[in-house]
Order: sequence, then C-alpha cells, then structure tokens
Amino acid sequence: MKLISKIFTLAAVIITAGGCYNYSPPPVATENDIYTARQKDASEELLAKISVLSLPDAQKVAVKNNPNYISVYHAVNAARMRYYQSLGAYFPTVTSNFNGGLTNNQYTGQVNTNYATNNSFATSSSLNANWLLFDGFIREMNVSIAKYQADNKKQLEENARRILLNSVASAYNDILLAIEQQRIARADMEFQLKNLKETQLKYQAGAVPLSDVLNFKILNNTATGSQIAAEYRYNIAVYSLSALMGIPTSKLPAYIKFPPINPDTDEHLTSVDVYLDTALNNRPDLKSYRDLVKVAQYGVYRSYGSYSPTVSAYGTLDYGTNLTRYSGGYNGNLNTASHTYYNNPGSQVGVQAELLMFDGLKRENTVREMKAELSRAKFEAASSWISIIQEVRGAYDNYVQNIKQAKLYEKTLLLVNKQRDLVEEEYRAGNTELTRLNEAQRNVVEADTNLVQALVNVRKARAQLDASTNTNTTGSVYTDGNNTIEY
Repeated sequence: MKLISKIFTLAAVIITAGGCYNYSPPPVATENDIYTARQKDASEELLAKISVLSLPDAQKVAVKNNPNYISVYHAVNAARMRYYQSLGAYFPTVTSNFNGGLTNNQYTGQVNTNYATNNSFATSSSLNANWLLFDGFIREMNVSIAKYQADNKKQLEENARRILLNSVASAYNDILLAIEQQRIARADMEFQLKNLKETQLKYQAGAVPLSDVLNFKILNNTATGSQIAAEYRYNIAVYSLSALMGIPTSKLPAYIKFPPINPDTDEHLTSVDVYLDTALNNRPDLKSYRDLVKVAQYGVYRSYGSYSPTVSAYGTLDYGTNLTRYSGGYNGNLNTASHTYYNNPGSQVGVQAELLMFDGLKRENTVREMKAELSRAKFEAASSWISIIQEVRGAYDNYVQNIKQAKLYEKTLLLVNKQRDLVEEEYRAGNTELTRLNEAQRNVVEADTNLVQALVNVRKARAQLDASTNTNTTGSVYTDGNNTIEY
C-alpha cells in the first residue's frame, strides 16, 4: 500500500508541477574568457564578514561553494529522478491519435466503364491504453536497482564532502605552517641583524676581524631567503584553499587573518578498535560499494524475470468519419446521390500474454553475466573494507607519532634557546668562537621549524583521522537554498 500511495502521490505532483528544477548557478565570473573582464557576484563576497578565518569557517564555505562538490549534489538529484522514473512502469500508458486526410479520384481513359469521379475527406481519432500487469517482477527489480543506485550517489556525495573537508584542512594547515616559517625566518633575521650591528662596532674598534661582520651579513641574507620562500609557500597554500572554497579569484581578501597554531599536544585518543568500528559504520564509500552489491543482486533477480510470461491489458476507443462527394455517373447513369457520409465509432479491449520460448541461450548467459557482476561487486566491497582498515590504522599511528614528535621538539626548543643564549653571552665576552654561535643559532632555527612542522602535522593527522572515520561534522551536506525540485 505504501508503494501504491507513493506512486499516485508522485503522479499528482508531476501533473501539477510540470517538472521544474531550479538551482543556484555557478559563479558568473567562470563564464568569462578574460579574467580582468570577469563579472563579479556574491561568490566573491563570501568572506566579507570574516576577519579571522578559522578552519570550521573555511570548511563551511567550501561545502557551500565548491563546484566539484556541488556537481556531485546535482548528480544525486539526477539519480533520484531516475528512481522516480522507474516507478512510472506501474502506470498504464495512454496515447491519443488523430488522422485526417483528403482523397481525390479522377478516372480517365475509361473503356466500357463510366465510374463517377469522387473526393472524400476522412478522419480517424483514437485513445489507446496499455497496462502491463505482470512481467516476472522485472519492474520491481528495476525499482530496487534505481533506488540503490540513487542511494549510491548519495553516499558518493557524502564521500566527496569527507574528502573535501580533509583537503581544506590540509591547505589551511599549510597556510599556518607558512606563517610560522615566516615568523622563524624574521626572528633569525632579527638575531643576525642585532649581532651584525654589535659586530660592526667591534670591528670599527679593531676588536674583531672583518670575517665576523661578513658572517652575520651572509646569515642575514640566508634568513631573508628563507622568509621569501615561506612567503611563496604561503601564497600557494592560500591559492589552494581559495580554490577549494570555490572563490573564482583563487585569492583571499587582504584583511583575512589566521589564528596562531594551537600548541596543545595532549593526546585525546581511545583504542584504535573504536576508530575502526566507527569507520566501518560511517564511511560512505564503503556504503556506496555495498549499495552496488545490492544493485548487482537485484540485477540477478531481474535476469530471472526473462523466463516469465508478460501479461498486459489493452483498450482502444476510436471514432472515424467519412464524407465522399461524387460527380459524373456509372454507365451513363448519374448517381442519385451527390455525396455520402458516415460516422464509425468503435472500441476494443483485451488481454495479451507472451512467453519467449527460445532465444539462443541469451537469457542463460545474461543470468551468468549478472552473477559475475555480483561477484565482482562483493569483492570490490571487500577490498574497500580492507582499505579502510588500513587507512584508519595508518591515520591513528600517524597522529600518535606526531604527538610524540611535537612533545619532543617542544622540549628540544626550550633547551636550544637556553643554549643559544648562553653561547651568545660567551661570544660577546670573547670566550667562544663565532662558529659555535652560528651552530647554536642554527639549532634554534631547526628546532623551532621542527616544532611548528610537528604541530601542523598533528593538526593534519587529526583531520586525516577524522576523515578516515568520517566523524568531521563541520560543514553540513550541501543544500541549495534556491533549489526546488518539483516532479
């Protein structure tokens, strides 16, 4: 009864709505061939009210605006419409026909005859209905196949969201890393410049050789080069993030700032088995493969339907008219009537059954093909299951080791900073060589770089673990506020 109710509801909506599909179009700028002549629209104003861009905000904008993800959303709608199309097989098909034509007969060269010339105008109208009553449950299998294919597309949309959120997190954290690398390079420059000024004064007083002055100039240039490289990496990461967020310019407004990296390295993990169970229950790509197993299973059932007879009912209402006008006569006698006219209403109803007896083993081989497709789908689902287990274990261990690395580099940075300060005091007092100060400062830069890289890796590893278990709920599944699907 539920299915019948849905079918008739669908029919009513189709008749009243007429199949409208409205949607928010892609950014108008993408229709231009010249970047500088592009048209601007709301997609370039998405960040107007944001001054400090957080990762959740970036992910929400990406889910709302990323063209690749939105295209998957519309693929889901298309699959849903194919499912509704399959329900139409339960309805009768009704067609109407009309035919009208003029016939003119002119008899010439007659011998021993004298047929009357005539012309006639005839019309024929009919209303035909055909209703499939039984087809070996092929319709039911087609509906089930379309339903699981639509669900498969829905799972692919969810999987696209999962991948998109992780990609945004990776690009976002690359930006934070580049910002910290610029900070480290500037701190190194400040250190080298400070010592350069002091060493220049000592050189002018004859206390140190020129090579010491040149040393700090060289190291200052090296730090400047590191800053330039970090600025480049920042720009590339911003372009990547902007593109993922669907911003046509692939740039962020100049006023957008980013929060500092959270130095928290406390572990917040339970047993890996919990993450494995969560992933197997949440991963949409695994659900997608299992939907394809269902599709293949119903494909096998459908192939059996070809052995069944098909039974259908049909009915026809027709109405014909004929008007014929005569001139001349027959054997010299004029017709007593100048024209004839008649109407011809009629009707026909019946039931038709058809059973295919032999088709060169085509049906048998179709069944074998469908069973092979089912086997393939099952093994692909099994492969996906194993890949997910591998991915979760890898993400879990990656997060754990990066936590450990970050804690270690945090302690190391404290030690090398203290060491560098002591060596710097010794150098100023003339109790140690310049090379020792260079080494101590290099250790500080390296330890600071290692720490920020580890902290960013922790954030990336956390995002990867969330992606592998599909537990990142930031950014809901895309819904187009302007999109109404009427059918």
